[in-house]
Amino acid sequence: MDAIQINTDELVLRPSGINGFYGCAFQWGKQHLEGRRSIPSTRASIGTAVHAAAEAGWSESILKNEKIMNTGMMYDAAVEALKKEEEHGLEYDTEAGESQNQAVKEIMDGTDSFISDIVPFAPIPLAVEERFTVHIKHALVKSISGTLDYRTHDSISDLKTSKRKPVPASHVVQQSIYKWLVKSNGHEVKFNTIQAVVFKKAGAEGMILPMETNIPYAKDLTNGILDTLDLVLKDIAPIETILRPNPSYMFCSAKFCNFYGKCPATVNK
Repeated sequence: MDAIQINTDELVLRPSGINGFYGCAFQWGKQHLEGRRSIPSTRASIGTAVHAAAEAGWSESILKNEKIMNTGMMYDAAVEALKKEEEHGLEYDTEAGESQNQAVKEIMDGTDSFISDIVPFAPIPLAVEERFTVHIKHALVKSISGTLDYRTHDSISDLKTSKRKPVPASHVVQQSIYKWLVKSNGHEVKFNTIQAVVFKKAGAEGMILPMETNIPYAKDLTNGILDTLDLVLKDIAPIETILRPNPSYMFCSAKFCNFYGKCPATVNK
């Protein structure tokens, strides 16, 4: 069995990592405390590439103070992001029909839908890919910090890519933490939205979805992580009994987790 090692005393909690802790604390511990990567997926890498395209388009628009979506420049930024994912271990599942060419095609399709379906209905942001941080006092965690996809004078938005239309309620914790971070740094947030690019069989489709947030609930979950890490530091029980694996987690498989077959729940599988 592969035990969790603590290799940091300056952990940064990310908005995207809060739900992951409650999905599988063992996987979370291997990634965040030990510093090991889980298996990068093609779907996530395509999403990263579309994010890069959106960042390039909005950055140019901010600079010129008008909506300028240079498709070629956005494609280049997206493909470069995909190459970096490959350098970090992305492997294509050829049996499932995955390939670099197929990924690039989807990325371009997603970029096109972002330009045609989202950009016309979204104001030019004040900033994109903007980091917000709140420092805290904790023996392991030095801050809560996240990079926000999109911010206007009174709203924030997160760009999501998937094969299915996102359900805003599934992102309440992450988006609530983002809202709290932005407000804690002195900015107004009246509205949260999700800018979604959905890859359908007939092609990609973009949309903007409104969503409600719940900062007290998200903060309670975050404090739950801090309390659990306090128990870990007291060394009153094996770390794997505190940061327990969850074999029912949706990403508990050899395809999605580098630690599958090595944790207490899957070691004999």
